[in-house]
Amino acid sequence: MNFVQCNLGAGVRLHLCETDKFKSLTCKMFIQQDLNEEHATSTALIPLVLQRGSRQFPSVAQIARELEYLYAASLGMDVLKLGERQILEFHFQMVDPSLLPDSEEHLERGLRTFWGIAADPAVENGRFNETFFSQEKANLRRELEGILNNKHAYAMTRFVQLMCAGEPFAIHKYGDLQSLAKLENEGVYRHYQSLIRSYPLDIFLVGTNLDVIANLLAQLISEREQVVDLSLPKGVDVAKLRYFCEGTDVQQSILVLGYRTNRTYLDDGYYPLLVANGILGEFPHSKLFVNVREKASLAYYVGSNVDGSKGLLTISAGIDWREREQALAIIKQQVEQLRQGDFSQAELEQTKVGMINSMISMADNPSSLIVRNLMGVVHGDLRSIDTVVEQIRAVEQRDVVEAAEQLVLDTTYILGPQGEVGGTNGTN
Repeated sequence: MNFVQCNLGAGVRLHLCETDKFKSLTCKMFIQQDLNEEHATSTALIPLVLQRGSRQFPSVAQIARELEYLYAASLGMDVLKLGERQILEFHFQMVDPSLLPDSEEHLERGLRTFWGIAADPAVENGRFNETFFSQEKANLRRELEGILNNKHAYAMTRFVQLMCAGEPFAIHKYGDLQSLAKLENEGVYRHYQSLIRSYPLDIFLVGTNLDVIANLLAQLISEREQVVDLSLPKGVDVAKLRYFCEGTDVQQSILVLGYRTNRTYLDDGYYPLLVANGILGEFPHSKLFVNVREKASLAYYVGSNVDGSKGLLTISAGIDWREREQALAIIKQQVEQLRQGDFSQAELEQTKVGMINSMISMADNPSSLIVRNLMGVVHGDLRSIDTVVEQIRAVEQRDVVEAAEQLVLDTTYILGPQGEVGGTNGTN
């Protein structure tokens, strides 16, 4: 199932996947902005406030009643981080209107409800409802404070901050507590207006009769201003290897290694990089799981992942502090084996099959079908599932080796019981 793209005005792209497979209408809308310290926390607060009420439905209870009237439709909002973009996500799903009585009325009512909550919030005196704003500001504060109490989330956040210091990627998708304390209602509302009027907006629809739905959406979207140009991450040269160790009250230490991949989504070697990551640490048959966890019993968990927009490969493991050096040595050994082509054809094929099956399974869920296109949205190059499957199938051993040879270790980070709080810096 592929998406057909059309434009609905300045910076508005509509992506349509016509299918009767799901018996539902699924709509996701994404608004992108560059990740930056000035606006990250404001952007994170916006979806929390919007969900509290719109001009037409000025309370959570009224929104809930309207969704129930629409045969238990669902609506949600969040903020995402992909590479150095921060993305507002709006989700709406209802029963396929063609299956309902008074289908046209329910369709139009559903779309107006969705668009109204996203684009016509409850406002008073040129700002958000003050009660909503103050309550959701407190909720966001608790969310950010919760990162400090979740040791894995804290370790990953600190690792990114240390490895990418001075780069937008270091910023958390929910911003930070210091910026949150300074936020004022009027400023956040002005930023929201700027986002809804002037930033790239992508709407994905999965369902039936999408031409009709597209026309209705076109009527709802008001005139937009000139669209803000966004930037893509720039490559970073690794000047020296860095080592950070922090101490806290933990029973299980957390080890993280960050590699610059020198390849991103738009590069020819992107899919060999993904396959290399699969062989390394994405599956139960991968090298890290088999050799670090099963054979050496050095990790409670271990795995790797790639951020294809930023161009990073991250390995993380839960380890015993006393075995950190041994664990680190075996992990590095697995990366070196990739570089040397020390993996079997069976490992390669099993990895490609796993990746392809995962990709194909996304077509069984409309939300997954949409979300897999986020990388394409950010880079302006949507790729069908069939295209991605073909690219993965075409990867050979030499391609994996070339991708692994491009990996450059940048940062090693350990959160353990005996580190020095604040971090120490040295060489590996």
